[in-house]
Amino acid sequence: MTATSRKTNYDRRGKKKVVLFFPTPAFGHYRIELGLAIAVIAAPLEGKYELHLVDERVTPNYEQEVLTNLDDAVCVGISSITGYQIKRGIEMARKVKALNPEIPIVWGGYHPSLFPEQCCQSEACDIVCVGQGDVTFPEIVETLAAGKAPEGVLGSVYWTAEGIVSNPVRPLVNINDVMPAPYHLLDVNRAIMLNQTQNHESIRTIEFHSSQGCPGKCGYCADAQLYQRHWTGLDADRVVREVSHIVKSYNLDQVNFSDANFFANQNRVKAICEGFINSGLKIRWVASARPDTFHRYKPEVLKLIRESGCKRIIVGAESATEPVLQLISKGATAEDHLKSAQTCRDYGIGGTFTFITGFPHAPGTQPEETTEDLLNFIEKVKKISPEIRTKIFVFTPYPGTPLYDLSVKYGMPEPLSLEEWADYNPATLKESVWVTPEERKKIEKINGFYYPFAYPDRNMQMKLNNGGLKKIPYHVLHSLAQARARHHYYDMPFEWMLFKTFKKQTFEPIA
Repeated sequence: MTATSRKTNYDRRGKKKVVLFFPTPAFGHYRIELGLAIAVIAAPLEGKYELHLVDERVTPNYEQEVLTNLDDAVCVGISSITGYQIKRGIEMARKVKALNPEIPIVWGGYHPSLFPEQCCQSEACDIVCVGQGDVTFPEIVETLAAGKAPEGVLGSVYWTAEGIVSNPVRPLVNINDVMPAPYHLLDVNRAIMLNQTQNHESIRTIEFHSSQGCPGKCGYCADAQLYQRHWTGLDADRVVREVSHIVKSYNLDQVNFSDANFFANQNRVKAICEGFINSGLKIRWVASARPDTFHRYKPEVLKLIRESGCKRIIVGAESATEPVLQLISKGATAEDHLKSAQTCRDYGIGGTFTFITGFPHAPGTQPEETTEDLLNFIEKVKKISPEIRTKIFVFTPYPGTPLYDLSVKYGMPEPLSLEEWADYNPATLKESVWVTPEERKKIEKINGFYYPFAYPDRNMQMKLNNGGLKKIPYHVLHSLAQARARHHYYDMPFEWMLFKTFKKQTFEPIA
């Protein structure tokens, strides 16, 4: 399709439907996190338009649900991060255009916000909603319904036959001025059921978004680019009120805060915990923290965090080597990581520490931190507390970040279109320039199998202490893993191969 043959029609007068599509974010089976991104932008439109929120992972006959509602639609919205979600979004956009070439397709999310003009060059995208969509997307819809292109709508970029039009950026909106997420527009119960049946979750868990942005300047994180290190959080009383509402509405056992940095404001966290306790809310919760922040919390606040139901914190440690921590502008040290692990242990709070391997380095040079360096440090964390889980991700450069630019400088091929970005998956990219297949296997073997058996947490202890013959293989594996960890010898891993053959799982896999 050439630019002159595109038939997008921005005059949508008389149309009464808005269709929002959330493509599956990754290939394979992953835990379903609610598509809150499309729910939040739909909230201001409720009661004005007939809304159809379609989640590829959750909505039965999702394709039919999109395609049968095009005739009376103002537009179709697609939410996307970089990678596989783009691929699935493009596939749906092509089917939409095949049935109705004139219908405007609006993209939003991290990737379109970072590359709006490039996205609009694709026939799969007519308009990009840049950054926060809470105000911008409803304005785009109202403008289209009035029969006009989104000229002058702050935070929007759109295609025309004469060229791409970029409107001025919309200033960030305080999250407290945004309407509550309309969970009732999503099929929450089905998402929970699928997580229980497909991902073997034993409890009812969903996500809640209580803040946006992060004051950190990590060089690999798109948040710092999108929100310019600006953080804003919902008032504590609103968090308590809304969390209490969804817990009761959906009979939840746990709430996962999907914030980039839930613990950015200690006074707010204290007030939220006190609110949970004073309201009698019996709930487990999980949230993310920076390693240089959490261990500096006051003891009385840490006690409140535990007493209010905090089951686990997710700590983005990333590296344990000072040159790498400086390279990625982490603003934390290996000592911070260890102190945060000790804090988790001392206050009875579970921890999941995430690390990244394969940061870019110049061709012909050795990495500042080897896979073995990282695994040795993780063993130190495990020795502090076996209850701390550790996950290792392979670094893949996220567009719009300083480390992306460095990666291109060091030889990484740069995607130049929306279609090329569709084959770039930050979550599962296997052809990393800086991590070999052998290193990936080593990480999976040691961090995903031997460490959990050598340093058993409560769940593993239950298996070891289980009555009957079932505990025998676990005791054998525990003894072998302890011996291997003691001597740092992981060659000829026959027990790992047997375990993979029969159990088909690892506990802390590479991702």
